[in-house]
Amino acid sequence: MHRARAPGRPAKAITRCRPVIHRRSAVRARENEAAQQADGRNPVRRVSSPGTAADRVLALQSRAGNAAVSRTIQRRMDPEQHQHGAGCGHDEAGDRSPEGQSQLLAAAQKTPGSPLPSSFLAKATSFYQNPGIAAGRVHADPVAQRATAAMGAEAMTVGMDVFLGPSALGNTKILAHEASHLDKNSRGVRETGNNNGAGVAITSPAQDSEVAAVSDSDAFMSGAETAPSVE
Repeated sequence: MHRARAPGRPAKAITRCRPVIHRRSAVRARENEAAQQADGRNPVRRVSSPGTAADRVLALQSRAGNAAVSRTIQRRMDPEQHQHGAGCGHDEAGDRSPEGQSQLLAAAQKTPGSPLPSSFLAKATSFYQNPGIAAGRVHADPVAQRATAAMGAEAMTVGMDVFLGPSALGNTKILAHEASHLDKNSRGVRETGNNNGAGVAITSPAQDSEVAAVSDSDAFMSGAETAPSVE
């Protein structure tokens, strides 16, 4: 998964070869904004106990090939700012605990999602020179919103699934950032990250994939024809 840090304990980017969560740190985001008004997600390690939520996460992620969770670190989003409903995660372990994060991520991965918006997809396919991006699914339902909040994220990408929190809805720049991770995941590019304590790995904002995603999203928004990461 790829992210801007939210209040409370953060877990970092969908992951999400082991699954990875890719993210953008709040500190790095603030530095970027101060310097250039720019925006700004590591692997999942199996825990030893069989049958845990983390194991289920790994099983789901492994089906997606390079399961990387890319998170766009949340800066402003209230973790309670989502539509409450069945399966939103409130009956699970503390959302921001390692186990809670794993449970919510697993629940979010079970939701169907929707294709990338057609107008965005057309541009992103050309920009990343990768028709495989069309396999990406966008999840913006209450479960996805709860999972992104638990990860301290505005958005995150796991394999070919993008999860959006309320503040990421309609944000083309964030979606372009996540699309950079979709591009790499669909090409089988591997990632590494730090274990959150329950098998979910989180990337550092200084990692090449995160730096590249920031550069790609900036270029996308500026009208560039090709992503810097694929030139």
